[in-house]
Amino acid sequence: MTTKGRLEPLEAERIRLSQIRTKGPLLRPRDAGTLIVVDRTQSAPRLLMGRRASGHVFMPGHYVFPGGRVDSEDLRLAASFTLPDEALSRLCAGPPARFGTRQATALALAAIRETFEETGVMVGAAGASAGGFGHWRSFAERAIRPAPELLVPLARAITPPGPPRRYDTRFFCVDSSALAGELDPGALPTDELEAVGWFTLDAIEQLPIAAITRRVLVDLEERLASDSWLDASRQMPFYRSLRGRFVREML
Repeated sequence: MTTKGRLEPLEAERIRLSQIRTKGPLLRPRDAGTLIVVDRTQSAPRLLMGRRASGHVFMPGHYVFPGGRVDSEDLRLAASFTLPDEALSRLCAGPPARFGTRQATALALAAIRETFEETGVMVGAAGASAGGFGHWRSFAERAIRPAPELLVPLARAITPPGPPRRYDTRFFCVDSSALAGELDPGALPTDELEAVGWFTLDAIEQLPIAAITRRVLVDLEERLASDSWLDASRQMPFYRSLRGRFVREML
């Protein structure tokens, strides 16, 4: 498939969103982290996904990977962790110029925190937690130390202007062996997701998902095929609307 062909669904979505945009200043995208947990213990890889509640403003009824925006507690905790240099190179590339290692680490932590809040599973291992405050108190209570260093940057995407929420999202992937416990769909900590489960790539084809989710899945499938999905030295695609069209750059 040509680069143009790969971007046609994203360009169509950009045009659709531009038509529903309300008057006023453009919303500034918020930094966010999304985590793709990959289970390779069976013949076909399975990914952890959930369905957003129908009452949500942002992508209601869509299946998504767990994730959300960075908050002050993630930035505070980021001072206690260090990501591998290769991961930092991916995350700090591109705009804005002043985006540094602490913000990059906070992205990985936000992805881990949101994954717990939405699915109930923790990425980490037994040990003294670095933070017993706020949303991270659950990790401290279970004596689980989060493991942001295991997350591999896969892609970056900025929501085009138009929707009521805009995010500058870094997509990470991690092997399911990094989970500290099993998924229990009947015990979700919040109501962010109505249903959570493991899905093969073929099964995901039948689910309602956003155009950017589908595009990132193609990127992941290519990395899985080449067995490079946990190689942080590989450049990652960056999707955004630039001068009135959707573009794909490499960081």
